[in-house]
Amino acid sequence: MRFLRRCTSLLAVSSTVVLAAACGGSSRAPAPPTPPPAPDASAPVDGAVTAPSLAERVKQFAPVRLMADVSKLPPSEKAALEKLVAAAKLMDSIFTRQAYRGNVELRASLASDTSPDGKAKLGYFDLMRGPWDRQDHFKPFAIEREHPKGAGFYPEDLTVEDFKAYVSAHPAEKAKLEDERTVVERNGDKLVAVPYSTAYAEWLKPAAALLLEAAKLTSDKNLKTFLTARAAAFASNDYYASDKAWMDLDGSVEITIGPYETYEDELLGLKASYESFVTVADPAASEKLAKYKKLLPAMEAHLPIPKELQTKRGGASPIRVVDLVYSSGDARKSVQTIAFNLPNDERVRKEKGAKKVLLRNLIEKKFDVIMQPIAQRVLAPGQLKNLSADAFFHEVLFHELSHSLGPAFVTVGGKKVEVRAALGESHAAIEEPKADVMGVYNLLYMIERGELPKDMHDKILVSYFAGLLRGVRFGVAEAHGQGNALQINRYLEDKAVTFDEPTGRFSIDLPKLEESVTKLVRDICMLQAAGDKASVDGMLAKYGVESPPIARATTALTGIPVDVAPVYPIAGEY
Repeated sequence: MRFLRRCTSLLAVSSTVVLAAACGGSSRAPAPPTPPPAPDASAPVDGAVTAPSLAERVKQFAPVRLMADVSKLPPSEKAALEKLVAAAKLMDSIFTRQAYRGNVELRASLASDTSPDGKAKLGYFDLMRGPWDRQDHFKPFAIEREHPKGAGFYPEDLTVEDFKAYVSAHPAEKAKLEDERTVVERNGDKLVAVPYSTAYAEWLKPAAALLLEAAKLTSDKNLKTFLTARAAAFASNDYYASDKAWMDLDGSVEITIGPYETYEDELLGLKASYESFVTVADPAASEKLAKYKKLLPAMEAHLPIPKELQTKRGGASPIRVVDLVYSSGDARKSVQTIAFNLPNDERVRKEKGAKKVLLRNLIEKKFDVIMQPIAQRVLAPGQLKNLSADAFFHEVLFHELSHSLGPAFVTVGGKKVEVRAALGESHAAIEEPKADVMGVYNLLYMIERGELPKDMHDKILVSYFAGLLRGVRFGVAEAHGQGNALQINRYLEDKAVTFDEPTGRFSIDLPKLEESVTKLVRDICMLQAAGDKASVDGMLAKYGVESPPIARATTALTGIPVDVAPVYPIAGEY
């Protein structure tokens, strides 16, 4: 899943509004300029990145205005929408502190330097949501210390070994310390788990009040139920009931708000970050895709793994096509998510499945601004005819569907635990490529079943590989980027894809790629089913790297934005 920020500097363009607001600054940004070509990606960069390099890196995130049609909303829903945006903005204040405990103070210090160098550093700080470059292995650029793997969730000096030793010595405290919604603090020699509801009460209490105000305004019964339940969850730290209520949202206005993804916690992969997506839905477009949720059991049964390793989950799994009105928190850092699959609670997934939400206006912008230019530059010319926006959209959908498929639980020490708990901080890096490759595997299965036209076959494979080249530019320090590198390198090893050094272009052997896709789905699922963290780490170490073909190809993409920096006019951003 999913991300970005913003302020008043032209160098920082739209990206600085969110963090400035989170720290008490302005909520508006000036009109963003058109970004000039990015610098040579091979330019040397060290821990103290020069201002010109940082300024150019800011410009690698192309500002795009994301609009949604709210003209048909009744007055009650428009009024509720305003409250939801206000609540969503509070998630930025929380995430700012979750990303790094010193972010607020450090940003204030950076903002005091109004020189061109200072503005460039502040602009990139706001894009990265902190002083480390998320696109370059968290290399420091506005601070001298290394990035803490535990982000703002643990004491900075706490190691994995320290944590595990403490939990082993204090088993009664294990559940609270490992809970995904607690902050770990030191109290002398003790580790103390502080519930999010306490640690972030300063922002959760007003956010809850805004959700309740929106609940009074809306005429949508399901939205009213969810908002009331989620407001209660902000106080109780128990999100189970509200996660189930969120699954029932099917109206014109929707919000996803709360602590979800654990990508920020690179120490143990346990702690969830706050984020929000405020959207306007397209019921007609959603209904066209509804047939796929009924086919999830068939997709599970078709996986190339033993039947006993397949998982039965709830069958609801609604699919929603929406347009973004606003996003915040973990959903708005450097690379922006184009879809998500929630909730992550396997109890809810077992009862009700998971909802797949496609952010249509953002998907369209990324295809036009990034994916098409990339393909034209690094794919063999003869294969460009198969690049397809429709195939890309379906791949985004099936990526999210595939998060709900495959092994979910493993037995560790005689106890049944979720796969993500067994794999810890390695889970995200292997789950993302699983969803990618399994999504393509399932799309080809849909063609085989006659659910999609046969002429989509080659378009699916070519657009899928082009999408990997887009995602690998996020950097192998990030779960999605590392997962994309893993896939590309596996296909190069299988000779399903070849790289021509003189031209710097990839050629795809479509039949071989289809075979390699099946093999990779099987291999990843078997590792997950075993809860085998060591083997997962081995696969990531071998394949999730910037190999020479990847390095050469990404260098050739100079001038093409790495990602987009969304601006939300409906939410007051300009």
